[in-house]
Amino acid sequence: MKKILLILLFCGSLLSVNHSALAQETRIGVGAILNDPTGLSAKAWINEDLAIDGALSFSLGENISQVYLHTDVLEHRAMTIDNFHLYYGLGLRLLWTDVSDDFITGLRVPAGTVYSIEDSDLEAFFELAPIIDFSPYFRFHFAGALGMRLYLN
Repeated sequence: MKKILLILLFCGSLLSVNHSALAQETRIGVGAILNDPTGLSAKAWINEDLAIDGALSFSLGENISQVYLHTDVLEHRAMTIDNFHLYYGLGLRLLWTDVSDDFITGLRVPAGTVYSIEDSDLEAFFELAPIIDFSPYFRFHFAGALGMRLYLN
């Protein structure tokens, strides 16, 4: 029952945040993220400095299957170097694996840099994120990833 409530709470918060973000004129980017996780990435801008991003990854194997999802609220700061921005934020992550039938929930604190490619709708990013898993057990670790997104509007 606890797992179901956590899932509903997480999904409800995603829907409410996405609804408020999409109610304004936003730029939405989609692309790929590599390393931890490796999968699909999306980002929606709320205003000039604030964005919501997320990643979805899944793997289906003979011995293990898992689904990974994270979402973050990110604050961006311009750097003195053109087209580069630093960002930091706070988010949630969910990981389900069938090996132990665990549903792992945790907090992410991502920080990274974004490079907007001139005269295009592409951006490349690199981030590091300390993660604190708090259910079903407590664990602290780091994740890092790089990726690219294409803005649709």
